[in-house]
Amino acid sequence: MSALRWLPGAARTKWKLEERRAEALSSITGDRVHVQLMAQRPRKPDDPQNDALLARVLAQIDDIEQKARNAAHADELDDLKADGVLQGLFAAYFCPVDDIQDEGTLVIDNLEGWGIPKSAVRKLRELFTDRLKNASKNPENARSALHAIFSEQDSWSDYVDGYADSSKSYHWQLGGIAIILVLLSMTALYCARYFSPLLWLGLFFAGGAGSSIGTVAKLPALDESLSGELDTFERRIFSGTVAGAIASLIGCAFLGWGVFPVAIQNQTFTDALNACAAPSTLPGSAVKILIALGVAMILGFSERTLHSLERRLLGVHKPEEERRFPEPRKSSRKS
Repeated sequence: MSALRWLPGAARTKWKLEERRAEALSSITGDRVHVQLMAQRPRKPDDPQNDALLARVLAQIDDIEQKARNAAHADELDDLKADGVLQGLFAAYFCPVDDIQDEGTLVIDNLEGWGIPKSAVRKLRELFTDRLKNASKNPENARSALHAIFSEQDSWSDYVDGYADSSKSYHWQLGGIAIILVLLSMTALYCARYFSPLLWLGLFFAGGAGSSIGTVAKLPALDESLSGELDTFERRIFSGTVAGAIASLIGCAFLGWGVFPVAIQNQTFTDALNACAAPSTLPGSAVKILIALGVAMILGFSERTLHSLERRLLGVHKPEEERRFPEPRKSSRKS
């Protein structure tokens, strides 16, 4: 077994385990500090603290910490970290009566600033505001409400952190795809003068790059991801990028055909395409390659542009009956 440590895979696994262990121990320490700081707050003489419960909670946290130091698997560390969080939530039962309402209100306001659905925040206020206000009359009930609020905060914290990690991963993936496709597109468009079919391959790559950037803009928001949109987003990345690239290629064909004749400084998109496939001796060919790249990326990025070209090609006309028998004009004379 000692020789196994020197294998790259075993060393990597051990390093990851120790990294997870350090993370778990840090979290458990934070839970202990949360409980201790809450218990150290000044309180009135008629607001006694439950020392027996405090001792049990701290003992449980110490036991969890010791198990985390000896854990041999990452899953075990995750479970111990979650157990430490549950013990840390007991800090609510050591909150002084005078601080219960302020503490609960502050947590709910903080949750609202995280961008979670407003309905969830409103429900928390409806459920616990009255119980927090009556802390002086029924402190145990108010502390129970504060414990529930702490628990809700912990649940949302895990969800928001998971959403942030997933969003960051998707941004890196799609950004990397876009950069690679842009480089491939530039190469293909430059070499199209030697082999003309590379022109369409370059436009396809450019459309895929634009579609990748457009997919980032469609990343579900935090409240939308509650419906499972974020879980299915990764499966739509490849299909969405390919669909956008194909749609961009179709749009470029429409523009090259002259369906939507746009000319800037007497230069059309058809001229740009012809320049890409022409010998490099033509003046301004590099600029026209850039134009072809940019237009293809725009078509891949925006679906509305392609829809506009589609309407131009197919025509948006009224039915034959409406064209034959238009509605009569209303008389302007008063009866």
